[in-house]
Amino acid sequence: MLRYKLDETSGTVAHDSSGNGRDGTVNGTADWKGADGLRFNGSNTYVKVPDNIMAGLSSITVDFDVWIDPTMGKPYAFYGFGNTNGSNGNGYLFTTGNSFRTSISMTDYTAKQDTIPSNTSYQLARGMWKHVTYTQTGNTGVLYENGVEKARKTNVTITPGAIGGGTTTADYVGRSLYANDLYFKGRMRDFRVYNRALSSAEVQSVANETEEHWEQAQELASYNGALDVFQDSTVGPVIIFPSDYTGDIDNLSVPTDWTDAYGNVPTSWPAFTTAKSPLFTVEQIATVEDAVTAQVQPNGDLTYRLDITYDGTQDRVVARTNAPASVTDPLATQYVGRLVIESDTTPSGKCRPDQTSVANSLATIATPAGGTGDVTTELQWKQVQALADYNCALTAFDDPNIGPVIIFPSDYTGDINNLQKPPGWTDQYGQVPADWPAPTTAKSPQFTVAQIQDIQTSAVNQIAGASSDTTNYSVTVHYDGPSDRVVVETDAPASVTGPLLTTYPNKVVIATPSTPPLADN
Repeated sequence: MLRYKLDETSGTVAHDSSGNGRDGTVNGTADWKGADGLRFNGSNTYVKVPDNIMAGLSSITVDFDVWIDPTMGKPYAFYGFGNTNGSNGNGYLFTTGNSFRTSISMTDYTAKQDTIPSNTSYQLARGMWKHVTYTQTGNTGVLYENGVEKARKTNVTITPGAIGGGTTTADYVGRSLYANDLYFKGRMRDFRVYNRALSSAEVQSVANETEEHWEQAQELASYNGALDVFQDSTVGPVIIFPSDYTGDIDNLSVPTDWTDAYGNVPTSWPAFTTAKSPLFTVEQIATVEDAVTAQVQPNGDLTYRLDITYDGTQDRVVARTNAPASVTDPLATQYVGRLVIESDTTPSGKCRPDQTSVANSLATIATPAGGTGDVTTELQWKQVQALADYNCALTAFDDPNIGPVIIFPSDYTGDINNLQKPPGWTDQYGQVPADWPAPTTAKSPQFTVAQIQDIQTSAVNQIAGASSDTTNYSVTVHYDGPSDRVVVETDAPASVTGPLLTTYPNKVVIATPSTPPLADN
């Protein structure tokens, strides 16, 4: 029925690309971010959708990408379609992330019917992109997160078209129908309304459309011998071929036995933008790469780091190295217009996973409590872990109320509100992400790295010292962010571990191996 890509760069019109002419009007501050969507400032930004959007509908799907600002308060709504009476909603359909649910009512909150997860306090994670879908047909409403069903209600008695008798004049994106609720704060993109309920397979396909297309672009690039594939914010994936490529770049060969990340064989392949490099054949790229390697790392000398790639966005060979200008300047002169030298110097006060002892002693992999069953969540949690590692954090974890959290040592001197992104970090397809999550950050109230390592040493010595020829107790130690405790996992008895609890009161948790600690023992 309508599709607002919200990828404009100026103006106050949210253009409807569905072909139905239902353009929306941006009220308040229109802060466009192009492919990254429309930014809603939480105070006056919202999109007015044409009146009567649900008239005549017995079924509906509302579907969109959303990035919730970590400072978003509550209550709020991602969208609200319906009417108002004074300061209250008066018949409406809306979805919110806090708690995550979709509500439909013929009057106000006293008569609402909620499609909500069994864990009614579940909240949509903040600081990372999420894909939200609500479908309703017959008596069934289903709520999805990233294409995965989160809630189902099988006794919905209100149809969307019944609200207001088909007349709805308060149809909003980014604003609630209740005057006292907060305006949405964050970003949205690709907002869609359908006049039917998408199937679960369709919901998953829409939710992962960008990722599936990217997978297909990667496969076509590899299968057809391309130099590179990259994401253009305007036209999507672009595949670049060598200048002497003899195949038909407008009619690429499609692999017949390829399946996507979910094991599905595509029913169709998009027509990606293709081009030839104006400068390079494969051999010419290899020549530049060999020359750079010989200059920066002669005879295998690893004094300086070096990473060389062809970058299709620039049509240049890019060399990232910490070698000084005296080493790299001759290369820049020799290959002017063909080679870009980028600094690989680690920012002061920061660290990388291979340069910190923290990771060796304390690392735990950041994952959401609900798992990573979709590619969007998996990628963004890898980014959370990368931010934690690069900025020397103690740990990263998922808080069920606010999403990703990164905890730093108590004596951390960096700016925890302005984390450095690891230079050169790429996703599984070798691409630098356009978006990074914005986790909640905090310092441990109790621990520096040295203090944790002191407990680690004491625990190992205590438990190893109690081992004998006939009994060898196991022991592993890690820092647990949610409880701000050091967890000692061991099969040693309380008579052995008791002194640790005495020496480190309210700082140590004893747990049996592979059993998550719940409280101090």
